[in-house]
Amino acid sequence: MLELMLFVSDANSARSALAHGFDHFLVDFENHGKEVRQQGYDTEIAPATLDDLRAVAAVEACDAWCRINGPGLNTAQEVEHAIGAGAQGIFLPMVESAGEVEAFLRLVDGRCAAGILIETLSGFESARDMAGLPLERVYFGLNDFAISRGGGSIFKALLDGSVERMREVFAGQKFGFGGVTAIDSGYPVPAKYLLQEMARLNCDFSFLRRSFRRDIAQRDPRVVVSDIQDYWRYCRNRDAATAGRDRASLEAVLSGL
Repeated sequence: MLELMLFVSDANSARSALAHGFDHFLVDFENHGKEVRQQGYDTEIAPATLDDLRAVAAVEACDAWCRINGPGLNTAQEVEHAIGAGAQGIFLPMVESAGEVEAFLRLVDGRCAAGILIETLSGFESARDMAGLPLERVYFGLNDFAISRGGGSIFKALLDGSVERMREVFAGQKFGFGGVTAIDSGYPVPAKYLLQEMARLNCDFSFLRRSFRRDIAQRDPRVVVSDIQDYWRYCRNRDAATAGRDRASLEAVLSGL
């Protein structure tokens, strides 16, 4: 099964999602510098609050993670607040060095799971120094990585092998990239193509956010999630030749963006 981490900001949404087959949730705090950094890019900035995390984490059987802001003067306080609110895992975004990750892990001190987002050139270049650290999850952020390289298609990192190289570096951790939506949706890259590539790279999880909410607005989420997992199982069971052809099809789509 592909672990689907659904962005939520309230307990009612979490309870409803649990009934539809979700159990991994992400409450997003990140906002520092994000509006300026992502100005002109098609991204969503909607930071949640500690009360939101506290409410989601209190929902029974809910695996509640949160994404704090990137490394800075407030990291220690944000880690304490997140753990105090019941977070079962914390993502640190915009990491640029192994030293930042080590400092983050010392702050967490084993009290919850810890994950990072690789989404800058500096983080990409320092990744091998981070690979041996006790991280539960590593996520490759396509949007901010594209921004850190000066713009262009967010999918360039898939086409040029950057995501694949990070998967190889973090072979010992749960790894994810991009986002998932209904298998008959997805723009400008069809969702099926992204799932095929996630399976080829032995990914473990991905995020579901704005496009997923939009694409299921008039549909039964249980059916959509079931279809995603059925297609995921198909992708994981492909032979090498089929996976190679699917990768070639993805490259053709990405080259046209």
